[in-house]
Amino acid sequence: MVIQKNSIIITELEDFDIRHILDCGQIFRYERLNEGEYRVYSKDKTCLVRQMQDSAIIESDDPNYFVNYFDLERNYGEIKQRLKGKPFMDEAIEYGHGIRILNQDKWEMLISFIISANNHIPRIKGIIGRLCASLGENMGDYYAFPTPEAMASKDEEFYKALGAGYRAKYLAVTSRQVADGFDLDAIDCIDGNTANKKLCTLMGVGSKVADCILLFGYHKQDVFPVDTWIKKVYKDVVGDGVDNNNVIRRKLIDIYGEYSGYAQQYLFFNKREN
Repeated sequence: MVIQKNSIIITELEDFDIRHILDCGQIFRYERLNEGEYRVYSKDKTCLVRQMQDSAIIESDDPNYFVNYFDLERNYGEIKQRLKGKPFMDEAIEYGHGIRILNQDKWEMLISFIISANNHIPRIKGIIGRLCASLGENMGDYYAFPTPEAMASKDEEFYKALGAGYRAKYLAVTSRQVADGFDLDAIDCIDGNTANKKLCTLMGVGSKVADCILLFGYHKQDVFPVDTWIKKVYKDVVGDGVDNNNVIRRKLIDIYGEYSGYAQQYLFFNKREN
């Protein structure tokens, strides 16, 4: 990785593939412009990512932000070596070799994954886009993600009008909880199970949504978001017919250990795509 003015140049692509990164379920604020070319948004920032055969270039007014955002200083080759040999990991890593877990904004992840519950990607992206356009700061050719205070100023009916459906109440209430002092940063220093329970005190946050927030907003590894695809993975790995998400979560964390969050992304992406 080299930074030249406003460009980050990546020449080692074994651990970086922009499609893998954006299509593995961790981010909703991006758009595909052309083959291998994407616009990505985070908080009040944006970058353009272009991936060619032998390199990838990330262009932004704040390259240091996106070095951290794309987790570029972490050695994913070492993580893969630690995971290889565990059940179904070799094929999952081979297929999704370019996945990196993004370091996204905690608040943005909280709201995005409340919206994501029992929802599909085009609709999630649409709701979030309208939310930013309605309440986010106008950055010129895009809108920032709205602040807790901006969102707390609106009621349930406002979010229904944006198409949030039954989640409208969750957005209104949880925004007020955070604006009134729920400390998202305090979750940084507690373990995944405790953090999951803490996040579940917010309206609209269940255990799976909490684990997604912890993985993609806090980079916690002692979590394992369980959805229909991970249930299929669990059946492959363990072989029993358990349908209890908490049991599945605990068993998979036991199996994949300290790199469970990374394992979840490789396994989820491989199972859903194939």
